[in-house]
Amino acid sequence: MLVGVCYKSTRQPEDHADTLGGMATSIAPIPGKIFRPPLPPDHLPRPALVALLQQAAQRRLILVCAPAGFGKTTLAIEYSEQLSAPWRSIWLSLDPQDGEQGQLLRSLIQGLRTLYPSLGDKELELLGQQQSHQPLGSEQLVTSLLQDLRRVHNADTPVLLVLDDYHLICGPQTDRLCALLLEQLPQGFQLLITGRRRPDWHLARLRLGNQLLEVGEKHLRLSREAAAAFLDSAGLAGAEPQWLRHILQRNEGWIAGLRLLAMTAQQADHARGGRLHLRDATDTQPEQLIGEYLLEEVILHQPPAVQQFLQQIAWFDRFTIELCDHVRQAQDSQQIIHYLTQHQVFLVPLDREGKWYRFHHLFSDVLRERGASEHPRERLQMHLRACDWFRQQGRIADAVEQALAAERPDEAASLVQHLSLDRLLAEQHVGTLLRWKAELPGVLQGSSARLVMVHAWTLALACQLEEAHAMLQRLQHFLPQPDAYQQRCLLGQALALKAFLARSAGHLEEAMLCAHQALACLDDREAGSRVMAMLTLADSELCAQHIDAARQWARSALELAQRVADPLLEAQAVLMRARLMQARGQVARALQAVAGQRRLLAGMVHPQGLPVRARLTVYHGYLLGLLGDNDEAMELLRQGIEEARDCRDVHVLPGYCLLAGMQAQMRGGDGLAFETLTEAERLMHQWDIPPVYYLGWGTALKSDLWITSGRHDLAEHWLPRLRQTYCLDNPAAPPMFFHALPVLIERVYARLLWSRGEQVAAESVLRALLSQLQHGGQHLQALAVMALLVRMLYRLQRPMEAEKILLAALALAVEDNISGPFLPLLHQAPPGLVDSLARAPASRLRDRLLGTLPTIDRPDGQTIAATLQDSLSTRELDVLRCIAQGYSNQQISEALFISLHTVKSHARRINNKLGVARRTQAVAQAKVLGLLE
Repeated sequence: MLVGVCYKSTRQPEDHADTLGGMATSIAPIPGKIFRPPLPPDHLPRPALVALLQQAAQRRLILVCAPAGFGKTTLAIEYSEQLSAPWRSIWLSLDPQDGEQGQLLRSLIQGLRTLYPSLGDKELELLGQQQSHQPLGSEQLVTSLLQDLRRVHNADTPVLLVLDDYHLICGPQTDRLCALLLEQLPQGFQLLITGRRRPDWHLARLRLGNQLLEVGEKHLRLSREAAAAFLDSAGLAGAEPQWLRHILQRNEGWIAGLRLLAMTAQQADHARGGRLHLRDATDTQPEQLIGEYLLEEVILHQPPAVQQFLQQIAWFDRFTIELCDHVRQAQDSQQIIHYLTQHQVFLVPLDREGKWYRFHHLFSDVLRERGASEHPRERLQMHLRACDWFRQQGRIADAVEQALAAERPDEAASLVQHLSLDRLLAEQHVGTLLRWKAELPGVLQGSSARLVMVHAWTLALACQLEEAHAMLQRLQHFLPQPDAYQQRCLLGQALALKAFLARSAGHLEEAMLCAHQALACLDDREAGSRVMAMLTLADSELCAQHIDAARQWARSALELAQRVADPLLEAQAVLMRARLMQARGQVARALQAVAGQRRLLAGMVHPQGLPVRARLTVYHGYLLGLLGDNDEAMELLRQGIEEARDCRDVHVLPGYCLLAGMQAQMRGGDGLAFETLTEAERLMHQWDIPPVYYLGWGTALKSDLWITSGRHDLAEHWLPRLRQTYCLDNPAAPPMFFHALPVLIERVYARLLWSRGEQVAAESVLRALLSQLQHGGQHLQALAVMALLVRMLYRLQRPMEAEKILLAALALAVEDNISGPFLPLLHQAPPGLVDSLARAPASRLRDRLLGTLPTIDRPDGQTIAATLQDSLSTRELDVLRCIAQGYSNQQISEALFISLHTVKSHARRINNKLGVARRTQAVAQAKVLGLLE
């Protein structure tokens, strides 16, 4: 079997050997032929896939087809081991010798005789008498064998027949033989076939009759979480996050690659004589093992023409049949790609139409390394021909990439002259654009007005504002333009960029002025610049709390994008409209718009992903979190973060911050939240993003976590600075992607005031903020403020005021069933909340909130809501943990190095905050509230 997936034993098991020993037959048992291998020691269970196979128990055929090393055999073993009574199984490990019909029949009989010892005597005798020059009547022998099988088989005892590694015997004769086997197997038999290619059978009838289950590469790929868990279980720990992310991304869920990585790390571990951490694994050479495996197991097994094709096309990140024909100067690429698809040779389709493909990342890495050593000049020739093909197709950005890969920067600069500024603004591939800028000679970067605009926008999108301004100054060398239209067009494009830069720097008035001037210069022929100017206006008006004006600009941007039929510009406009809907509390409408736009972009292909699709995914997750669907929300946030990182899109920051906010709401999630924020800051440093983009939001979230964990000193140090910058006199505008930063800062500041005992000041801050939000129509942010204010009023024992605000908040949230802003209130569950909710008008939202409240069982059998009057400090939590372990007050004093009097004081405050009278009640209440594990 495949290295790194499952190692098959050549030992004959005793139970099978005893059975075969009593046979009067001429068949010679082949070691390991009918022995089902054990699961590998580092086996990663696949319960979801096993369940999928178990659900198909009534189906006639299961096909498990995937490239080498994806765990096909391991899945078959796991499924076989978990068969329930009265199922029995037969395992047949195929090898190239079984490609001969007579040997395949012998192997099949050997397997069947493990359950039916007397079966096949007649057929074996005929096989033994057959001469090499005589034709073999294989179909008649199979028919006869299966007739005998039907006589001895009990239909009430189902049997799984596994043919492992079918690709080793694929051919017209063996295909016909096995198709006949499938057709005539007795009722109750299920055939499971594993292999790297699908048998060439006519399976339409089985599909139509729901008698076929096909499991492919997409099923067998490990998720990123499962892959990370495998590396951890293999004894690797302490991964540097960026390196681990890179490894998992290149691996693409390929279990053999992970096993080879673990093997390399373990070898290094033995050499060092200690436990290895992943950061040490970077000194080892897993690539060498992976290369040897792929070369020996896959590449060298291909026909010479296919090997040559692989070597030539491996230089491209994606390709079509037409591109392959052009660069190879051949006409057989379609047949070879069909062969690669049929034989599961690490070919990944990139669209539903089967037009664009790529190779698995690690597979192409091996091919490229081999080609660089054996054919060093061929790469440049291939890239130059690809550049020519992309230019002919009008795909200028792809042509630029190929020119740079061909080491022709002059050709690349010439091509950039023809690059559509609209495409650049629609796609916004900052990583690609920065690479172009780095690889083009400096003398060429300002050699034309078009190059100046391209590089200025590149720097602006990369948040390099000063450099973008400096590049924009070079436009004066190209003024005036040859005619009035070109002059007006260039000025309009420059003003649109200047507006974007001003908004990025927080200068709202300048941004709006420049955007208006840009729109006066440009017409719809420059749709990209016009849409950017309109979206800049929409975002600026939103920050100024002019939501109606912002809606008008977002609508205009959407209409223009739809007129020019640009889905990426349209997606940017839809995202802005969704932000405005969400601000007004219309979460369901925003969710519908974002989900619909994501579906439209789902099939679009780009090697580095699409920035706007990443932003939509992040925002989709945020909206789901508002509706209380936290699990799905966090999964979407992670997906959006991954794609945004691939694109080098600064909008990855909202993904991280939103994810950290949701993690902070989880039981014991503060540590995860801090790690997420730290990773975000590290990435911003690596990308050289100015701190103004990320420091405010990250610090506000950290301050909230510091208050929760009792580190008030840190919050007191940073929050006043944030308030001075974003909330008080002449406040700075928040970053483009988070207009509500001032609201977050004020909410956290109110929490800080409360923790210091300044309840009146905290209430005053929240009421002033609420009035401002309600006046500006920002209903969603108002909901979050109202929920916090309700918590404080309940703690101040003003339940009537608290209930009044609670009912008003429910009225705002009920239409869209927005439960997210209420979750912190529910987790604290202050006394009186349950009764207030019970008195609220009946609705799905109210019932959901009531069902989410933590409860505790009383000794009398009644269930009551668990409540928390106020948050516990870090020291109070330490005391509570000791109480939960049964420590006496004296033992707590000794364990925590505090006086006995202090212990008693902490214990009283704990009981008061939890609303209980005794230690046991405090522990039970704290567990329900998630304060104790």
